[in-house]
Amino acid sequence: MIYLDHSATTPVCHAARRAVLEAFDSFGNPSSLHSEGLKAQKLLDESRKALFGALNIRNTQAYRVIFTSCGSEANNQIIFSAAASRLSRRTDGAPYRIVTTDSEHPSVEMALKELEKNGADVVRLSTVKGVIDQNELENAVDERTVLVTIMGVNNETGAVYDTRALFAAAKRKNPGVVTHSDCVQAFMKIPFSMPASSADAVTLSAHKIGAPKGCGALVVTEKLSRAFLRPFIHGGGQEGGLRSGTENVPGIAAFGAAAAERFSSAGKEALHALSLREALLSALPSEIRVNSPESVCPGIVSLTLPDIKSETMLHFLSSKGVFVSSGSACSSNGHKNRAEKSRVLLNFGLTEREADCTIRLSTGPDNTEEEMLFTAEALKEGLSTLVRIR
Repeated sequence: MIYLDHSATTPVCHAARRAVLEAFDSFGNPSSLHSEGLKAQKLLDESRKALFGALNIRNTQAYRVIFTSCGSEANNQIIFSAAASRLSRRTDGAPYRIVTTDSEHPSVEMALKELEKNGADVVRLSTVKGVIDQNELENAVDERTVLVTIMGVNNETGAVYDTRALFAAAKRKNPGVVTHSDCVQAFMKIPFSMPASSADAVTLSAHKIGAPKGCGALVVTEKLSRAFLRPFIHGGGQEGGLRSGTENVPGIAAFGAAAAERFSSAGKEALHALSLREALLSALPSEIRVNSPESVCPGIVSLTLPDIKSETMLHFLSSKGVFVSSGSACSSNGHKNRAEKSRVLLNFGLTEREADCTIRLSTGPDNTEEEMLFTAEALKEGLSTLVRIR
């Protein structure tokens, strides 16, 4: 098996496996005050410490990690907090504004559409060729703007957005604006320091970095957690009252272990991802077009095929033991229509036909250059044997 769909999910790494098994022995409820509860609470604290380290946060008193069930929940919490926060309540009756891009993950885009139904003013910045115009952002941010949310790395094209510069520009225009980045695809894939990023909040997901599914995190400044953030799961008051429900201790322990392991080898992994990308691109048939943004995460490769539907090539490659994607796993469900599935690619600049013929390859630390060469040969074979659309 050659697994090239790491942007959808990743294999569970050895460190995360060990952490899960060890956490099963600390079976107490972290909210309990007896020794078993304290042991479980210690695992949560250690995972928070690991995430702080991976985000280059040294002043841990200035930030808070809120564990969630997934990245989508974390994205929804920050977005709906914008609607509920006192910052969005204006006496003049004017709608509050949220600035984002036209290529965000569905958990951001669909949440914002819900807010629009209730009167929110949402401005979507263009991402043609994977570039966001800072002037467009500065023109969009005004005194009504309560939130700017821009992802770090696009999950379909691999485009890296300069959130540091964009968020700094937004804060110059409106010092009170809250800045948030969906870093699910960026975390442990590209260099990132939260304190230096001008981000007030970032979203992370465990299963994108080698931990099991079912765990995510919203990392926020302590000030933001008190003045802006709202819970939408109420109950026992876990996670500082911001996300009730007994914590998923094994999943959280695995999340921290995976983050620590990936952080310790981040430089080596970055070079490896680049070498894999270069090996693949050097061997690709000339008929296949690489959709390469101006700044790209090396582990994500978007390829447009010459008049062969992405799903057709996906199934052909699967028969060869090569697993890729035809787009975002979170937007390729059967109930989604064709236009919605290719929204990001259309906004990148592809035609609808080209978007329908585009596949995504996303690599991980265990992939090899030999696998990249095999994949290129499989693509070449697919071009010569598959029926082309007319």
